[in-house]
Amino acid sequence: MKVDSQISDPRVAPQAPPAGVFDELSTLLAFARETLSGFLELVSLETRRAGLGLVGMLVGGLLATIFIVTAWAGLMAALALYVVSQGMLPFAAVIVVAVVNLIVGAGMLYWCIGLSRHLLFSATRRQLAGTCLVRPAAP
Repeated sequence: MKVDSQISDPRVAPQAPPAGVFDELSTLLAFARETLSGFLELVSLETRRAGLGLVGMLVGGLLATIFIVTAWAGLMAALALYVVSQGMLPFAAVIVVAVVNLIVGAGMLYWCIGLSRHLLFSATRRQLAGTCLVRPAAP
């Protein structure tokens, strides 16, 4: 009679059946889904970063183009102004204006080249290769 009272007693927790093959397979699939989800999140974050880098490169390329066109316009304006002037040689003034504008344009292009390193998906490649930059602490 004591056995029957323990079974019907709600305070006694029933023992869980041992884990079966289906439970193990379910756990494995949940782990695989979580791993794939983390990897896809990494890919999406790096794609966003690459997209922002590409937009920056396009804007930098446009600004560099503006500086190069300005250098050409400055070259023509300086040539017209200094031919009329009586001071410096006209070619020296033209060279000074053109060099300043070309240096600014070259700086913008260098900035664009620097942004291109974000397009390499370095974290995704490390994840696929299985390498880790963080090393565990020595015991």
